[in-house]
Amino acid sequence: MYTYKKLVGDYLDNICIFEDSIYENFLPLTYSRPVFELRCGFKNLREKIEFFFPEATPYLLMRDYLKSLFSENGLFLKESIKGGILFINGRLIMRERPEIKEEGIYYFNNEIAFIYLKEKSLDAINIFGYKDIEKLIKIGLKEFNISNIILIKYPWDIVNENSNEITREFSIYCSKQNKNSLDIDIMGDKRLVFVGKSVEAEKNVVFDVRNGPVYIGDNTVIRAFSRIAGPTYIGSNCLIKSGRIQECSIGNVCKIGGEIEESIFHGYSNKQHYGFIGHSYLGEWVNLGAGTSNSDLKDTYGTIKYKIADKIIDSGQQFFGCVIGDNAKSSIGTMIYTGKKIGFAAHIHGTVSEDVPSFCMWAKSLGSEPSELFFDSAITTYSRAAGRRGIILTKEYEEMMKKIFELTKDERNSCGVSPNKFSLR
Repeated sequence: MYTYKKLVGDYLDNICIFEDSIYENFLPLTYSRPVFELRCGFKNLREKIEFFFPEATPYLLMRDYLKSLFSENGLFLKESIKGGILFINGRLIMRERPEIKEEGIYYFNNEIAFIYLKEKSLDAINIFGYKDIEKLIKIGLKEFNISNIILIKYPWDIVNENSNEITREFSIYCSKQNKNSLDIDIMGDKRLVFVGKSVEAEKNVVFDVRNGPVYIGDNTVIRAFSRIAGPTYIGSNCLIKSGRIQECSIGNVCKIGGEIEESIFHGYSNKQHYGFIGHSYLGEWVNLGAGTSNSDLKDTYGTIKYKIADKIIDSGQQFFGCVIGDNAKSSIGTMIYTGKKIGFAAHIHGTVSEDVPSFCMWAKSLGSEPSELFFDSAITTYSRAAGRRGIILTKEYEEMMKKIFELTKDERNSCGVSPNKFSLR
């Protein structure tokens, strides 16, 4: 067993954060990002890892079609690397720097957490893609078992760790000398509130930090009659429209209203109006219409089932809501059952009691057959939404969307999605 320690002066030349096949458990979120770009607390998983290795050169291994959006250097090992390298599973929520000095493979619950190679060993093998990690298993490295780490495997794992991460990262990133000049009511220790630059708050706003801190990013506006309970992180340039927010992580440039609880929102997503979202994970560019709500608790109070590929998983969770992929939209009054997935660029209406495939118009409960969202329409919708935030559709993003459209054809076929134009009956 190897122990873990906080960051010290040990020097490491290189790290490589890699995906493995378990990214599929996090679809549709991971259609449009590597697994290590998933958000938890203040930061994504990659940023948490890199924090503990400020002196090392970072490399990334991911699926090929994501490289142009998530890497600036053409990626990995096209030239010889000098010095040793620590491969790190991108599903790791890193809270301490690992004390690993001996070459070998380090397993946690029979899954690879780390692989440490010295320069000579690395020169003997070519690593160009994320699947090449398997090559390292075959070269006879020494094997170790480790403990005391968090390696997420399912979406509820990351939702469950969100509050812990907000509390931990608040202690790292937030100065206790932060000056809070807002006219708000604070329940608990005022030192557990951090307010960024140019934040505006109307009167009759309450921060409850009795169970954890509240962070508000720069240029965020909080309207009257909002209640924000910690641990909660709200990013920059957000609008909080009379919301009841508890134990959530909200990315930059989001608009939030109604009630949200123990959920994660990536940036540029909107839930402006009344309705409830709980114990859920939402990607980027999601827009939820007025009244959209999800269930996060079964009537029987039993554990919630979740479908991955063709297998039904018992999550073991009494509370778990929904997973909503990037660019998904809901119409007014949409209701989502527990443990459901809404695919990338899916549009949903009515009551959703099944998983919804990507690029799909879904209104079964209203008597309409599921229909494919035409690719040109998906591109137009994204361009309009992004343009409202001053963002222009890039060639790289369009190519990624096209790849996801192709990857998800079987997903739509298996759900009986029609190629005909969608219409509400």
